[in-house]
Amino acid sequence: MAVITISREVATGGRKLGKLLAEKLGYQYVDKSLLQNVAEDLNVSERALQGFEKGRAFRVSNLFSKMYSREYIQRIVGHDKSVVEENEYQQSLRNLIRALAKQGNVVIIGRAAYYFLQDLDDACHIRLVAPAEWRQRFSIEHLGIAAEQAGDFLERHDRNRLWFHRSLCGEGCYDPKLFHLTINMARVSMDLAMRLVLATAKG
Repeated sequence: MAVITISREVATGGRKLGKLLAEKLGYQYVDKSLLQNVAEDLNVSERALQGFEKGRAFRVSNLFSKMYSREYIQRIVGHDKSVVEENEYQQSLRNLIRALAKQGNVVIIGRAAYYFLQDLDDACHIRLVAPAEWRQRFSIEHLGIAAEQAGDFLERHDRNRLWFHRSLCGEGCYDPKLFHLTINMARVSMDLAMRLVLATAKG
């Protein structure tokens, strides 16, 4: 299996699982921390990727031109224009993900990679979920979120992530048929989750 993608609800341990899988398989591990270098190679701004994922304002393209200079926009889209359209941004992200997959032997965390690589035979798409109470505990214990802020933290990230995936993949963005395997992380250990993914990928 040349590519494993992990889509997850926030605070379900996706990055930890991805790192364990990459280490076990000898694959490249790609998440938010590594996308900047890849984005620069493809002339896509990591700052723009982060901004698009987090801000609904990016749906309104003329707001983008007010927030960034002409030189910054030109660096993102590759030509001089005052407005970045959403479809151009989406195409840039698609190209980024597919270029990663073309390299092979990679575990990709998030960024709707599962959707962009649906036609790739040599790929395994995993989704991680868990109940809100379990994710709150995880965010406190593993992400350093204060207990009184955990609920708001999950609500905000869930809302932004749903918007991001719907904007790219449509209303059926979390359709179970898009994934080879969905794991409730509240029901299994990290070790068992890794073994389930490996078995599915080899399947």
